[in-house]
Amino acid sequence: MKKENLLEVCYGPVYINQGKYKGIIGTYDDDEIGQDGKEYAIVYIGKDLLSGDDIWVPKAYLSEVTTSQIISRQKEIIGNIFEFHMLSPKNRSKSLYMNQVNLLNEFILLETILNETFIKARFLNSNSGKKIFISHSSMDKEFAKILSTDLSNAGHIPWLDEWNITVGESIPRSISKALRNSDFVLVILSDNANRSQWVQAEWENKYWDEISEGMVKVLPVLYKECQIPDLLKTKKYADFSRDYSKGLESLLFALGERIDN
Repeated sequence: MKKENLLEVCYGPVYINQGKYKGIIGTYDDDEIGQDGKEYAIVYIGKDLLSGDDIWVPKAYLSEVTTSQIISRQKEIIGNIFEFHMLSPKNRSKSLYMNQVNLLNEFILLETILNETFIKARFLNSNSGKKIFISHSSMDKEFAKILSTDLSNAGHIPWLDEWNITVGESIPRSISKALRNSDFVLVILSDNANRSQWVQAEWENKYWDEISEGMVKVLPVLYKECQIPDLLKTKKYADFSRDYSKGLESLLFALGERIDN
């Protein structure tokens, strides 16, 4: 798999990563050639029926949107709306009111995308990619769910205890079976994980399979800066601690190479 394939942007939800609209998430709907002869993407902000005029964005400014970006943008919009309501009415200009309308439209779109994404990842997963056991501390559950969602939407089959263990099932037996059947154990590294005996037992189980079979089985993911376990110090990890999108890109690239090989 070539790395650039992971960066191809398709029609649908997109993240604007530079320019005057940087940080906005919208719907990439069509292409146009501008008066300058350059190719632009037509991006709608908000649900189609609620959105105002579309915006034109150079295609090079777009990237596929991640679940983490959606959640971060929602928090940013909520903060902006809160600041607006802290203003006295006389300081609320027409442009500020219009900006609030655009932000609300975008928030509605984000909520729709997020709900569809979670439902698809958890209940409609018919992927044929790698089976990936997500080893994590319960204190890092939100990150584990976000990452599992993005892995599922990229074509893989994440195993997450909250998603895959049903009421009445034996938790230890379910985990043991999932570990045996997984192609990889993805260990989410943080201080929380280092304090968890469950997490250590899960990834060490697969680590010794890796040693005996001479194949990569354990994939470290650095969620937050922490002391790397001794057995994992020789491994390159996917670094999510500073930039989620870059961490996801490097992880998907590594998984893509495993698929192709």
